[in-house]
Amino acid sequence: MSWLLSRWKPVLIVVLCGLAVWWFSHQRYTAGYGDASAEWALKWKQRNADDATALAKRQAEAREEEQRRQGEIDEIRKQASQQLAGVKADADRARAAYRGLHGRADKLARQLAERERACGACTPGRSETEASGAVLLADLFRRADERAGDLAREADEARARGLACEAAYGSIATPPKR
Repeated sequence: MSWLLSRWKPVLIVVLCGLAVWWFSHQRYTAGYGDASAEWALKWKQRNADDATALAKRQAEAREEEQRRQGEIDEIRKQASQQLAGVKADADRARAAYRGLHGRADKLARQLAERERACGACTPGRSETEASGAVLLADLFRRADERAGDLAREADEARARGLACEAAYGSIATPPKR
């Protein structure tokens, strides 16, 4: 202990020099650490900005593609509506023509039935059922024609809807143009 008391000034100077070296080293280390952290923070900030820009660009492209596809679908829907309107107009014209033909066929069937009855009265042995055969045949043709018209109308509408569906799928299934 006496040795320490007699030489306290040089020991204090050595301890203070050691503390000064430690403090200086610590300051330089933390300064370098801070610089590295700031550098990495800048890199991360730049990467985040690039990611945000890329995301915004992808979202804008996706919105444009969606609007393009929706526009195509709207156009297809409009064309399909026009085709269906045309099909319905054709069906109405066919129905009007059918009614006219049906009226004439009924008139001819009545005339034929009256003639058969008149002829049957003149010819012995002819039955009433033979006279009504022509009327029955005319009625059968009328019903077949009516059913064929209904089926044709349904087939035309189904075709128009199918073509519209196919066109809509084709516009969506095609890859976007870049």
